[in-house]
Amino acid sequence: MALAQRLRDAGVDPLASLLWGISLSVFVLMAVNDRVHAGLMQLCVDGSRPMLAEGIAYLRLAGATVDAAALTGGMLTMLVAMMVPALAGPLLHLWFRSLSRHRWRAVALFLLAYFLVWLAACALLFVVALLLVSRTGSALAAASIVLSGGLLWQVSRARRRCLARCHLRPRLSVFGWPALADPLRFGASHGFWCVSTCWALMLLPLCLPAGHLPFMLFAAMWVAHERTKPPTPQAWVVG
Repeated sequence: MALAQRLRDAGVDPLASLLWGISLSVFVLMAVNDRVHAGLMQLCVDGSRPMLAEGIAYLRLAGATVDAAALTGGMLTMLVAMMVPALAGPLLHLWFRSLSRHRWRAVALFLLAYFLVWLAACALLFVVALLLVSRTGSALAAASIVLSGGLLWQVSRARRRCLARCHLRPRLSVFGWPALADPLRFGASHGFWCVSTCWALMLLPLCLPAGHLPFMLFAAMWVAHERTKPPTPQAWVVG
């Protein structure tokens, strides 16, 4: 606690520094062994079939040729690297709105639900990346399509609304079963709105077997920066 106070006095956010330390350590790990893109390169591309049939075929091929545990671990590694720095606000909310003896449990439940939502989304985005590469015949062309769509999404009003919901901090119960359910619900809802806001930032590096790490680091900084800024008033307007 004394160290944390000294860091605050020096203008350094201890939690943000810790989260960025975790993120950068994971980026180094990914630079050494990137299992997601290694698994992506194991799968063949064939643009001659209908997209639905092709997507099902990819799922079967992935199940037969790619180590599911390794792929899941690789996706989780990507998520930790890119999204953990943006979780300072929700984690502080959990920490200060929970009883002292329940704080770590609340944080763990939130992270469990949050990453489960993101893992499910990443599985879908993984298949979408494969389909885009197969249809275009080029990872660069697929990435260009995602970049174009992502830029349009980035400036859309719908994305601003999703981002605004990422700033919501719900009421948390401190006793009984609600004290267990509320962090899970918070993690799931925060994960859902985070996916809705950032899907393009996750899909683009999945389309790029090479050169994806610098973009992922930029995306991590961008997402973390957005979460420290209050949403614009227009983002809360419905309709």
